[in-house]
Amino acid sequence: MSEFSDWFESVTGKPPFPYQERFALSADLPLFLSVMTGAGKTATAILGWFWRRRNFPEQTPRRLVYCLPMRSLVEQTYQNAQAWLKDEDVDIHLLMGGAVSNNWEEYPDRNCIIIGTQDQLLSRALNRGYSMSRYKWPVHFALLNNDCLWVMDEVQLMGAGLQTTAQLQGFREKFNTCGQARSLWMSATLNPEFLATVDYQPDFNQRLELADADLQHPTLKQRWEAKKPLFQAQVAYSRKDSNYGKTLAAQILQVHQPGSLTLVICNQVNRAQTVYAALKKQAPDEPVLLIHSRFRPSERQALNERLSAEHLTGIVVATQTVEAGVDLSARVLFTELAPWSSMVQRFGRCNRMGKDSQTAQVYWIDLQDIEKKDVSAPYDPQALQAAKEILRSLTDVGPCTLSSLENTPVQPPEGLIPRQRDLLQLFDTTTDLAGHDLDVSSFIRDTPETDIAIAWRTWDDDEPPSEWGSLQQDELCRVSLVRAKELLDKVKNQHSAWVWDRVKATWQRVSYLYPGMSLLLHTQAGGYETELGFTGNPKQVPTSVYSVRAFELLDNDSRDDLSYIGEFVTLRQHSQDVAEEIEKLCQDLGEIATEADFPRDLIIKAARWHDAGKAHPEFQRKLTYNRPERVGSEFWAKSDHNYQKPEDRSQMSSDRRGFRHELVSALLAIALSEEFLLAYLVACHHGKVRMTIQPRPYETPPPDKSIELYALGVHEGDWVPDPVAEIDLGNGLKIPQQVLSLQCMRLGKQAEGELSWGASAIALLEKYGPFRLAYLETLIRVADWRGSQRHQS
Repeated sequence: MSEFSDWFESVTGKPPFPYQERFALSADLPLFLSVMTGAGKTATAILGWFWRRRNFPEQTPRRLVYCLPMRSLVEQTYQNAQAWLKDEDVDIHLLMGGAVSNNWEEYPDRNCIIIGTQDQLLSRALNRGYSMSRYKWPVHFALLNNDCLWVMDEVQLMGAGLQTTAQLQGFREKFNTCGQARSLWMSATLNPEFLATVDYQPDFNQRLELADADLQHPTLKQRWEAKKPLFQAQVAYSRKDSNYGKTLAAQILQVHQPGSLTLVICNQVNRAQTVYAALKKQAPDEPVLLIHSRFRPSERQALNERLSAEHLTGIVVATQTVEAGVDLSARVLFTELAPWSSMVQRFGRCNRMGKDSQTAQVYWIDLQDIEKKDVSAPYDPQALQAAKEILRSLTDVGPCTLSSLENTPVQPPEGLIPRQRDLLQLFDTTTDLAGHDLDVSSFIRDTPETDIAIAWRTWDDDEPPSEWGSLQQDELCRVSLVRAKELLDKVKNQHSAWVWDRVKATWQRVSYLYPGMSLLLHTQAGGYETELGFTGNPKQVPTSVYSVRAFELLDNDSRDDLSYIGEFVTLRQHSQDVAEEIEKLCQDLGEIATEADFPRDLIIKAARWHDAGKAHPEFQRKLTYNRPERVGSEFWAKSDHNYQKPEDRSQMSSDRRGFRHELVSALLAIALSEEFLLAYLVACHHGKVRMTIQPRPYETPPPDKSIELYALGVHEGDWVPDPVAEIDLGNGLKIPQQVLSLQCMRLGKQAEGELSWGASAIALLEKYGPFRLAYLETLIRVADWRGSQRHQS
């Protein structure tokens, strides 16, 4: 046995299959991994990557990004990774709607596994991350496109997102990245040709499949030869038949084998809920479990714990959430008609280990009127018809039988793909004049029914209390846009939907819906039931699971979390701290920071420069508010304000709403003829000033009407510092007093021939490419976070 084999068995309890060892020990990683259901793809990718990272670090990216189409797959994969690598030096994080881990962003130098849904991961890789602060979009964009291995699992379920992953890999190769950026696509029904896009042409020979040695392995041989007799169910779904649930439940109970597991897979949540209710009524003593994606995290967690129980028996009614990746093996399987690739995945949930070949049974349920969208959804009617024709010719659906089929239908993914111009536009995180962002949902899902999240709370006044702040992850239920709109239409005369406006720090009535948004409803609006999940029925009133927590700072333009840390720190000291942190970070990044075109010296200088703008009188007034003994004694970078105390939250009135000190830092750098890259990086270190400089809609113009240029609370002609003669940033770097100029806001060239801010930023983007430029931004931000943490109490 090899060293890898010994280690693999020590963490999983089982020796690796031959192909798993080939994956970990080969000279290079494949692009495609295509093996049958139950052959251990997840362990192959996660443990294979970790082995290579530990033993061949210069050839293996630091971050493994494990992308899955469904949240149920994410939770199980996360649990498996934690169990396997609990004793190893690697961070493991979860990224899905309702459960988003963020602290991984603070450690670009650490080995890290990020496991998430395609919605959360691809939206971040496109610089429009769902369910997160817009000001951190560039950080996640950088870390998910540089120094990472993307693993796409169960790609047959990814829809339009599949080709987006290919386009992104093509863009990484075109624009270059800091560190390696690789991709691996995995599925039991993989068609690599779908990965050939306008900007990416993969090498189809880089493919890993089961070899003869794998099929002769006793465990895989038993699974490969597993028998799964196929029958057509006596009942068929008809939109006119109101007794579908009752009739199907009766047949399920006829063939269910007590003491074993029967799995029922429906294509739509409402049909699954109907069948579940009928089973509960007809067999009150039989354990019945309902699993779908429309539960709140607390209820879903309890259901998943029951689903993952050892020796699970009874009847499980589910949707596509168990179609792939879930470690579930039923003796009897009922499944509604689905596209052929989905049917193959569902067959894999029956007699998965090959130990029930004498008793296994599979029943497929026909759908009548499949040309009707409400019947066929979420699938294409033609794909359903093609699958039906194959099913009628089969009597067994075991792996060996399925492998012998020829010309099985393959449904190419549909939907839009991001082009190069889209990527470059998405790099700019500025909203349009109406305050809207570019919508990336069509690049992620090929259905208009992308999800939003709904929370339910109780309040007495006309609108929710503003002190609640944003919604909590544990109370959010994922709902399709269509179903959410149906509920809101039913209750619009009695209840409004609300969304948290982070900039204004208030609740706003919802005027339209868009993917990824989080809504608040009053519990009396209904639509949710603990046992059934989201129903859309206003008569089913949920309880609130909101819990009071510590005061949460609001993510508006004026917010500066890192400036209020529990103690006063001088600007000179903080600049020194951040410069030291960036040097250490570059050292820990090793080969990335030693590449010939990596501007190491400049970013170290930028780290020392980044907060120079805090010497502006406006910011010093904010830091010393209610602290008269601190006024004028030093330039401060941090204060001891505590925002859980009302007296510290009550900021002084100001005619400079949204003031951004980092814009002042950048203007000082331009005034002293520093390289524009330095000015750009110091401007970007909070994500609020990047490609453009423009006033916010709520800004108050300067009292002096002769001042035409102003933005983000900074006015043309401001003196910085005032009245002290210079700013001491430590290590001999002193910035003399300057009069700030905002001429760079103007379009085109300035009088002195200098380019505008926007034109200069575009030139940087062209020079470094979107991924490397965002990565440099991120390093400055990480160093700032770490420097601030040195003094946080």
